Amino acid sequence: MTLDALVSLVNELKTRIQKYHDLLQRNETLTRYVLIDPLLRAMGWDTENPEHVQPETTTQAGRPDYTLILDGRKVAFVGAKALGKQEDLIQQVSYCVSEGVRYFIATDGSKWEIYDTNIQKPLQEKRIVEWDILSMDAGEVVRRALSMFRPAGIGLPATPPLFWPPQKSGTPLTYLSPKPGDKLRYTKLAFPDGREYEIKTWRDILTRSIEWLISTGKLPVPPIKAGRGVTYLINKVPQHENGRKFRSAKKVGEYYVECNFNNKDIIVQTKKLLDLAGITQGEVLLR
Repeated sequence: MTLDALVSLVNELKTRIQKYHDLLQRNETLTRYVLIDPLLRAMGWDTENPEHVQPETTTQAGRPDYTLILDGRKVAFVGAKALGKQEDLIQQVSYCVSEGVRYFIATDGSKWEIYDTNIQKPLQEKRIVEWDILSMDAGEVVRRALSMFRPAGIGLPATPPLFWPPQKSGTPLTYLSPKPGDKLRYTKLAFPDGREYEIKTWRDILTRSIEWLISTGKLPVPPIKAGRGVTYLINKVPQHENGRKFRSAKKVGEYYVECNFNNKDIIVQTKKLLDLAGITQGEVLLR
């Protein structure tokens, strides 16, 4: 999702708050459905995927409304209330303490507050980010909301969001979005298992990623399409689905890779391939 799309969504949420204000004040479930869930999804937290979001999970201290999950670990609890209602912050802290979860988020669909329980200060001073959809400019809401962005391939934040694990040195592939003609400023590509590969061209980012996926057994079985048409990215022979030959074929292992892309599309194809293989883009670093 682009920044413009995020701003449009926030404006739509503001319209819903204004139009259905009285109804949302009386109905927490509706507030979650029309205000909270859409923003979570926009930030990459798929509310229909239990590997991303789990509602009403049981803790020793109670049942938070949502649990946000990243790479199998709980990174935040979300407390949801009907519009205009306040969350019991002490209860939220107890959820975090009982499970060793650092962050909790309190929201009524319009107001959002993120707290860091590791801060050794009084409760209200643990609040690190807040925004209000109804009263704030949509662009500013998006800027602050990106703090809870989940690494899902859109690569929008300028700095790593709160919930990401500490990164090793390097630029996460997630952030890379070159323009045609940009020069490659990196010489190495590092993968989650610590292996590094030298890169000299943009094309190397794609082919080295494929080389690593092959070596780790994570490459999906080819042929692998580059899009929805007849074009293949990877095939056992250097030709596309319609029989047309690859325009710029590179052999990697036993497979052929179509490399006839500009630098921007090379990165797009690399990201899609890593997603397909189940690899978190933010864990692939350029140095």
